[in-house]
Amino acid sequence: MNELVSTSKTENFGEMLTDQDILLEIGNMGAGHATTALSRVLQEPIAIELPRVHVTLPHLVPGIYGKHDTMVSAIFMQLRGTADCDVMLIFEENECAKIVELMTNGMEVTPEIQRSAIEEMGSIVLTSFLSAMANFTSTKLVMTPPQLIVDSFDAIIDGLIIKQALCSDVAVIFDARFKRCNTSTEGFLITFLGDELQRILVQKGRKWLIGDASVNDGNLEAGRTECVALEENMQDGFG
Repeated sequence: MNELVSTSKTENFGEMLTDQDILLEIGNMGAGHATTALSRVLQEPIAIELPRVHVTLPHLVPGIYGKHDTMVSAIFMQLRGTADCDVMLIFEENECAKIVELMTNGMEVTPEIQRSAIEEMGSIVLTSFLSAMANFTSTKLVMTPPQLIVDSFDAIIDGLIIKQALCSDVAVIFDARFKRCNTSTEGFLITFLGDELQRILVQKGRKWLIGDASVNDGNLEAGRTECVALEENMQDGFG
C-alpha cells in the first residue's frame, strides 16, 4: 500500500514539473561534468553559479549578460543529427591569456599554440557537457570540431540570435557561469537549444525524474571516461 502511495506521489511530482524545470535539471547535470572537466584541465578549483534556463525573445538575449562590447574569446561547437543546438564557452580575452598560461605551465607560446590550447580546453569542457546529455537521452549527438572566435560579446552572440529568430519566436538558452579561484572574471557556457533537442530532453527527463527504470544516468560514466581521456591527451600536448 505504501509503495502505491509513493508511486502516485512521484507521478504527481513529475506532472507538476514544467518543461523549464526539467531542462534546468538536465543542464545542471551537464554543467557539473563541465565544471569537473575545467577544474581538471586547469588543476585548480572552479566555482559555478546556479545555472539558469532563459526563455526570451531572441533580440533580448544580449541583455541577459550585459557584456556588449567586451572583447571575448568564444569556443563554439554545433550539434547536428537527430537533435541540433549551438553551444559555446566564452571567456574575456585577458582571462583566456591566464588560462593558456596555466595550461602551458608558463612556457612561452606562439599564437598558434595559444589558439590550439584554447580550442582544446573548450572542446574538453563542451564535450563533457554534451556527452552527459547524449548519454542521458541515449541520443547520438554529432559534434562539429571546436571553432575559436575572438570578437565583442554581442557580435558573437548576434549570429546565433539571427538563427534563433529564423527558427522560433523565442530563444531557449541554458546558461552556466564559471569562476576560477583567484579571479572575479566570469566564464560562460551558453547553449541555444533547438526544438527537437528540447523535446527529447523533456521527454526523457520527465521519465527519469519520476523514477522510470528504463531511463537512468548509468551511462554517464562513459561520458566521464571520455572526458578524462581528452584531458590527458590535451595535457600531453601542452603540459
